[in-house]
Amino acid sequence: MNPYLLSLSFAAQVLVLQSFSPWPSGLLSGLSVAALLSVLAFTRLRWGAHLDMYLAMIGWGGLGMMLPGLHYGLACHHIFNWQHYALMSGGMWLFALPPMWLGARCLIQARAEGYGSALLILDGLGMQLGMGLAHLPLSWLPMGDPRVIWFSHASMLLGMTLGMMAAQGLFQWDDGKTRIKTETLNTA
Repeated sequence: MNPYLLSLSFAAQVLVLQSFSPWPSGLLSGLSVAALLSVLAFTRLRWGAHLDMYLAMIGWGGLGMMLPGLHYGLACHHIFNWQHYALMSGGMWLFALPPMWLGARCLIQARAEGYGSALLILDGLGMQLGMGLAHLPLSWLPMGDPRVIWFSHASMLLGMTLGMMAAQGLFQWDDGKTRIKTETLNTA
């Protein structure tokens, strides 16, 4: 995973948000978060292997998620729309899946051990569920406020991340190998 390209994907999201919804505080906080995520991207080898998936989803997935919003004017989060949610999810997966599958250390190891697809599906389901749940309270926000677009995107990214973390809770690291926690699956 190229940290320069990841950093570019973080910054591009901030620039797109700023172009649709100029807000100085949003720009400053967005660039600050992008800088923090870039530091994580450049130092990712010092952190857990699953960080690669988070960075790919927040970076490339977040950028891909914005593409359908460009058509809708990025104000799409005010009303839950299944068609837009499907397009948003498709854009996210289209942009994030290739770099994640090829460069995320956890998936490289899981593929070598024969369960890369299972890990990706489990994380993907958790991420989709987290993103869907984050979408629900957005319908209560006021229309026309430029801060709403920033908050909507941030809550989608946070929901994705928390959903992936919850799904990751089904996996554990044991001597460098990822295993599905048997106590979670077997209640006997």
